[in-house]
Amino acid sequence: MGPVRHTLILLCCLLLLPALPARAERLLRVCQYHGANYAYRIELANLILARTADRYGAARIAPGDERPDPSQDRCLALLRDGQVDLAYVPPNAERLGTLNMLPVDMHAGMLGYRVLIIRRDRQADFAQVQDVEGLRRRIGGFGSQWSDFPIFERNHLPVLGMANPGNLLPMLEQRRFDYFHRALSEAWMEVQGHPDLMVEPHLALRYAMPVYFAFNRGDAELARRFAEGFEQVREDGSFRALFLRHYGHLGDLARLGERRIIELDSGLPATDASLWLDPPTADGKDGTP
Repeated sequence: MGPVRHTLILLCCLLLLPALPARAERLLRVCQYHGANYAYRIELANLILARTADRYGAARIAPGDERPDPSQDRCLALLRDGQVDLAYVPPNAERLGTLNMLPVDMHAGMLGYRVLIIRRDRQADFAQVQDVEGLRRRIGGFGSQWSDFPIFERNHLPVLGMANPGNLLPMLEQRRFDYFHRALSEAWMEVQGHPDLMVEPHLALRYAMPVYFAFNRGDAELARRFAEGFEQVREDGSFRALFLRHYGHLGDLARLGERRIIELDSGLPATDASLWLDPPTADGKDGTP
């Protein structure tokens, strides 16, 4: 049999073979999906997945089965049971012991800066606060399931905890407590429609409040993929670009460099601070990370 005829027969045989199915796209289920505050985290996760698709295959973030988004505690229970694949939460000792967490703060330290929502008629009172001791003489309103609840307890700051955080702004208006601490991305939006409330202009709190990607301990490959992908998006500048697109305007809004910063001890393990927002440059000109 001549070489040409042999080649033709081989090609015919290959054409008769059933087509191999393309590798299916993996859907990574998350239970923190529908809230607007999750948009940045989902976009970052999808960016990491896209950057690592050549090594691990196509994948994207998809919602889990529960509607609406469950509480954070419920979400982590679903993650431990393998009913979702990924979460993005602040670390604590219990979570670090039961989950596989990527110790890089996806919010670049930004969530560790908090400003205070107060009643307008208390502005002169809060202008007298110089340090944490002054804050201890005032009562804060708090969501009792929030991850930073223990930080306030650790720093002996009195708070009134509520299971339903949606009640806190009306309770502040009713003088049930003195202030309500919020993230930079939340405070100004939340006082809209509340003419008796304002964002206190002179103070800010700072404490370690990183948000980590968290994985089930049985999915080591996914954790490895995110570790590799996060490093890649940091190096190629796409993490910085995404962060600034979502949060770059907050430096001008918060004027952190002009505020009195009250440091709180978080008791959390040390994290990579190379991406942290730096108050002296938090004016939108540099926009660290």
